[in-house]
Amino acid sequence: MARKALMRVGIVGAGPSGSYAALLLSKQGHEVHVFEEHEEIGKPVQCTGIVTRGLWDLIPKERSLIKTDLKQIKIHAPNGKTTTIKLDEFVLDRAALDVHLAKLAKDAGAKYHLGHRFVNFEKEGIKIRHKGQEKIIPVDITVGADGPNSEVAKAAGIWKPRKIWGGVQATVEGKYDPNTFDVFFGSKYERFFGWAVPESDTVARVGVASQHKAREIFGRITEVYPGKMTGWQSGPIPIYDKNIPVQNKQRNVFLVGDAAGLVKATTGGGIITGMISSKLLVEALTTKKDYSKLLKSLRKDLHLHWLLRRMLNTFSDKDYDRLISWMGTMKVQGILQKYKRDFPSQFLTKLIFVQPKFLLFVKNFIKQLGLPSEGVWYG
Repeated sequence: MARKALMRVGIVGAGPSGSYAALLLSKQGHEVHVFEEHEEIGKPVQCTGIVTRGLWDLIPKERSLIKTDLKQIKIHAPNGKTTTIKLDEFVLDRAALDVHLAKLAKDAGAKYHLGHRFVNFEKEGIKIRHKGQEKIIPVDITVGADGPNSEVAKAAGIWKPRKIWGGVQATVEGKYDPNTFDVFFGSKYERFFGWAVPESDTVARVGVASQHKAREIFGRITEVYPGKMTGWQSGPIPIYDKNIPVQNKQRNVFLVGDAAGLVKATTGGGIITGMISSKLLVEALTTKKDYSKLLKSLRKDLHLHWLLRRMLNTFSDKDYDRLISWMGTMKVQGILQKYKRDFPSQFLTKLIFVQPKFLLFVKNFIKQLGLPSEGVWYG
């Protein structure tokens, strides 16, 4: 029997989505080249680094990546009251995650090209620039894993302007519970939230995200955590939009992760959802299935995250006070502990069943459906 022809795949971007696609494709024997515009994988860091245990459903658990284990989240209401919910999540060394995934992909056979920037598509393949010199790399498939301002999407004719939050974060010295993630809601944080994510008992990642004035709002969270800042990070967070194209099948171009806007609108998190999109893309490529159709299950949960964000964007401080208070019941906490928050389709109806008061917010949300979506147009 003749051996099945292997694909030549060019992946643009060496973040978690790009390297995970490289790992899975290389394991199947395909020729994989990853092009990363930066000279060092994992830098600069633009991520808070919290993941659920869902990450270990995708790759073997690696303790060296974990800064600290989160055992609970302390939710701060505008009225100053708090609700604490137990959880089982992790704060990662975000740069180390990228390096680790790249190593796994390299060990499987993927070739990495650092300092190589995608320029455009050519008839023979893709054009890459390295140290001022341009060259054509022949590929059969191109995967855009190059973030929310994807140059691959633009060159392939599938770019769609998307809404963007700005995220601002610093590492701040102080005294912290290394197992507790603090989050602050209310009008003070303008339609998103503020956070303090511990790296240890002496350092935390303190930050905010917002549709505008993120740096100004960042000053409000530093009033709560006034310690010495030892690092500074900022970056764009794409808001999920079901209408963002993910492929140009005629040109064999596909988008994953942030490049496709596959990010949870409730939190801005995209590590796990991005890696899942890569897994689905590899399935599509190797089984000749339609990538967009395979994404439906992931999109279902991302749409629910988007609906929840729209609902939260209508909240007054009083609404947040009530919501956070109601989340403190034992039955609600039991459900939140049992299910991974990446997939709200698994637990939303259960939450309403054990706490019918949540229906009050659903009614409020339905009244607001006529309002335009929030966000800053980017691109």
